Amino acid sequence: MKKGIKAFIALSKRELKLFFSNDVLIAVFFGAPIFFGILIGYTYQQASVKDLAVAVIDQDDTPLSHKIIDALDENFYLSVKKVTPKEADIQSEIYNYEAIVRIPEGFEGAINYKRHPHIQVEVNGANMITGNYANIGIRTVLGTLNAGIEIIGLQKKGIPVETAKEQWEAFAIDDTRYFNATSNYLLFMLPGILGAVMQQVYLLAMALTFSKEHEGNTFLEIKAITKNPLIIFLSKSIPYWVIGMALWAGIQFILLPFFKIDIPIHQGTVFLLTSAFILSLTGLGIMVSWILPSQLKATEVLMVVSTPSFILSGFTWPLEAMPSWIQYIATCIPLTHFLKATRKVLHFEADVSAITTELQPLFIISFITCLTSLFLIFLKVRSKEN
Repeated sequence: MKKGIKAFIALSKRELKLFFSNDVLIAVFFGAPIFFGILIGYTYQQASVKDLAVAVIDQDDTPLSHKIIDALDENFYLSVKKVTPKEADIQSEIYNYEAIVRIPEGFEGAINYKRHPHIQVEVNGANMITGNYANIGIRTVLGTLNAGIEIIGLQKKGIPVETAKEQWEAFAIDDTRYFNATSNYLLFMLPGILGAVMQQVYLLAMALTFSKEHEGNTFLEIKAITKNPLIIFLSKSIPYWVIGMALWAGIQFILLPFFKIDIPIHQGTVFLLTSAFILSLTGLGIMVSWILPSQLKATEVLMVVSTPSFILSGFTWPLEAMPSWIQYIATCIPLTHFLKATRKVLHFEADVSAITTELQPLFIISFITCLTSLFLIFLKVRSKEN
């Protein structure tokens, strides 16, 4: 037992020395999550989209059309950048606007005579996020004005204002958002990006840990200390687990509060989830670095796994909307389950019982990859070659 502990400590020290002797790896491992966290934080610091450029083609030029334009400009999401009676004035610079509102000639008169005129709204769909927000702002403004005009019309007929409201509005709608009620885009994006970056840098580090031993023919140094596959596996993985947990703790307790994102309430849940995530990455990284005993090849394969994983994770596009064969691939990637659980923990204040469906596949991936890695280490130890 004591011999095993001494061997574990000796190999762990050796692994940490190798890790901290690689300046590039240190810079990537620590620098990438911090750099991308700060970059994404400042990029989305405004948190929500506002003051989107809108153009109005006002062919009516009446008090009512002016009222509509003022209301559009006062909306949180919108900023009326140009008003013109001619469509030709807009066409040459149409790409500068997220939406165009067309108020037809004779609009106010048609309203007064109950002719039910149309306002045409054209939304720029090149960027779906800004386009959707512009559409929401315009629809909200026009819907409110539409109701107000109808109620005023009923009042002119001698109907009391309260009765007019009831006749126009058969039922009331109370719109309430829960979980990220302010539609904070930073709160939505930052954890996902950080999780993806953590996966990439961690797999990079693990890809190098054993392939470097193969390329340098230094495995005999490990065998000279111990031939126990379990101790070798633990001494090569636990130091990275500790470093990874410390890095995530720094992100959680320093970076998130810096950008005014609340720290999750259930710290035990966060610890268990992060541990399961890093364990699955450890097993996957070591397994690939054993199967492909070349730092370049191992890195290339793991980067191929990591690069599309954010897209396939279901974080920004639901897995249910993807083909079934892509869903199967996504379930084999640790990031998929980590991000889904992270959203629950961060937004829903979920505890362990709420993320068991995400923890289970993480532990399954960990079990399969770690067991395979142990078997490969066992074969290496038994072989007479380095």
